[in-house]
Amino acid sequence: MITPKILYLKMNLLKDSRDLVFTANHLVCGGWVGKDQKALQAHIDELAKLGVPGPRRIPIYMNFSTYLLTTDDEVTVVSDKSSGEVEYVLLCSGEEIWVTVGSDHTDRDVETKSIPGSKQMYAKCLAPECWLYPEVKDHWGKLILRCWAGKGTEMTLYQEALLSEILDPQELLQKMPGEGMDKKEEGLVLFSGTIPTKGGLIFGDSYGMELEDPVLKRTIKHSYRVKVLPQYL
Repeated sequence: MITPKILYLKMNLLKDSRDLVFTANHLVCGGWVGKDQKALQAHIDELAKLGVPGPRRIPIYMNFSTYLLTTDDEVTVVSDKSSGEVEYVLLCSGEEIWVTVGSDHTDRDVETKSIPGSKQMYAKCLAPECWLYPEVKDHWGKLILRCWAGKGTEMTLYQEALLSEILDPQELLQKMPGEGMDKKEEGLVLFSGTIPTKGGLIFGDSYGMELEDPVLKRTIKHSYRVKVLPQYL
């Protein structure tokens, strides 16, 4: 049996902050979660140009190993054809839900053969801080996801969208197959699925991501470098 991944986060609450030690027994990544069918099709077409087959169902939910979860600031890869995907991330334990921002880093070469395989290859980064979901639930659609892709010292705004454009946490959880709710009770980290890019995929050597709450005037930020490992010594 794989040992659960223990995540050490900071809960930034409206009145104070507290430490959160979260036991992740399950990691699930969602996909094809856009509400705008035109934009969703654009993302499908974007990946089709790279040879990635379209989904058989919408949305999709994929199981991954919890040891992939990290709050580190570096990801190691074996190909220069990988890229990040900014997503909101839910940490669910029973009736309690926290939210943060993360990146579902993906190998684009392997993705043409196996979408789950391309995602299992690399770490799933998330910020080391979070909010209580009930604090943002009533204005959820006004939250903003952003991602910057870096090449050298140049950073490019890579992704940006209101969360009203993709499935919200309640929809995302409700659409999970039945066994998904069992995972929620046991300690589930759920990556939401991503938003479209602004101009196609960028194979960056660093990524910056943020989840902004313009109503409560606060932001969760995280960044990480991408290091390509030599495949042979």
